Amino acid sequence: MPVNLFHSYLRRWNDFSGISIEQQPFLDWIDEGVIIHQHRLESVKVAAGKRGSVTGFTGVMSCGLSKAALANSEFTQLFYALARLSPYCGTGHKTTFGLGQTRLDWVKPEINLPTQVLTNLLGERIDELTTLFTAQRKRTGGDRTDKIASTWATILARREMGESLQVISQDLEMPYATVKTYVKLARRALKDNVNQ
Repeated sequence: MPVNLFHSYLRRWNDFSGISIEQQPFLDWIDEGVIIHQHRLESVKVAAGKRGSVTGFTGVMSCGLSKAALANSEFTQLFYALARLSPYCGTGHKTTFGLGQTRLDWVKPEINLPTQVLTNLLGERIDELTTLFTAQRKRTGGDRTDKIASTWATILARREMGESLQVISQDLEMPYATVKTYVKLARRALKDNVNQ
């Protein structure tokens, strides 16, 4: 939704530019005057951050202004200024984890299937293992059970994909010995599940 995109960009503009713009009139103008010309979007589950995966989208979109919207020259200038600011803001959530990369040019689709397949498989495997480890816990419910299951799942899935325990330890900012213990416990829990 263009109004969501520009709300995020305008919030950052107001925080850092020193030229504060009243949000609601501009966002109403965006809602009425921005037209999506074309788009190619796809939902994808990716490994993100330190613990697990997140579902987001990849793709491209282009938008412009209606003739009626162009009549407001002040908002038109702000629209293009915010569009030029967008690569520095990122779009969506978890931008600090590398998601939400934003570019101003139309991007041709990359054929990078092996990497995308591996990313999708990792996310799916983490979800599968998290569900399994959560079900095995004697005390269910609560944040601790979910956190333990998710941590074990993330470590084991990444190890199964060939990552070293040292890299996983550094990425998760956990002591190497703890990661080593968790992967052993996760493997044992997985083996116990198979034997049942």
